[in-house]
Amino acid sequence: MKIASLDLGTNSLILVVAEWDGTTLTPLFEDVQVVRLGQGLAKRGSLHPKAKRRCLKELRNFSEKIDQFEVKNVLAAGTAALRNAGDGAKFVQEIEDQLGFRFKIISGDEEASLTFKAIQREFSDLAQQFIMIDIGGGSSELVVGDGDRILSKTSLEVGTVSFTERFIQHDPPTTEELHAASSSIAELMDHFSVSRPSSSMAVGVAGTVTTLKAVDVEMDEYDPSTVHRSQLNKDDVVRLGNLFRSMPTKERIKLKGLPPKRADIIPMGATILETFMEELNLESIYVSDRGLRWGLLYDWIEKND
Repeated sequence: MKIASLDLGTNSLILVVAEWDGTTLTPLFEDVQVVRLGQGLAKRGSLHPKAKRRCLKELRNFSEKIDQFEVKNVLAAGTAALRNAGDGAKFVQEIEDQLGFRFKIISGDEEASLTFKAIQREFSDLAQQFIMIDIGGGSSELVVGDGDRILSKTSLEVGTVSFTERFIQHDPPTTEELHAASSSIAELMDHFSVSRPSSSMAVGVAGTVTTLKAVDVEMDEYDPSTVHRSQLNKDDVVRLGNLFRSMPTKERIKLKGLPPKRADIIPMGATILETFMEELNLESIYVSDRGLRWGLLYDWIEKND
């Protein structure tokens, strides 16, 4: 049985087409496109016309790919940008009218739970107790879990796109700008009650973490099989963050492993991850290439298989 899922976030639009044989979920096709749907959202309060056009263009391309694979079951979820935009629901209706995709705008809690479902499935052979850090373009989700039980979770209005637009005025960003962002994150973290089991394993999810690993190994072409289930230690994150902050975007864009459309937000991404690791006393994290889109698939299988 073929299933597809679409994850429309503040920065990226991601498609995965997979086959479920009753035991194993095998990816047939995956692609990610930076559509920057959250462009200027904090100031406007609504979605930018250019961002909507970018999104619709890539959704049309994905629609053709889904048709090529003859997929009948398509799961589609929208996150922070659609949650926060005054016209988010209207745009979802526009997508359905034009392309037939029925996007569900999920809450931060739902996003945390679904992403954790993917982590639990993908890493259960390594540990039973996890702390998950999912850094998105408009929000970040933190989950502490034991097996398939969630012990605590939160969704914070901390994202690579939203925080870059909010705090960064210079290229490269100044120390003061990044410190202000880090202080804001630490303050928000004060409201997250973490009773982390001593044996828990930390897993980082989404584009910031996978990009850091790709740059760390100077990857010429992104290879999910190399990135998924790899590790980053705190020293790696600090070193990479310092590298990103030391050069303007026009130089940063030349780094191996760094997608050009992420070059402007990766300094903030590194700062966010570094701050989370500091606040949670983490010395290392595993890297997951399989986040919300895979959680959607696993959730559907549990309910329909």
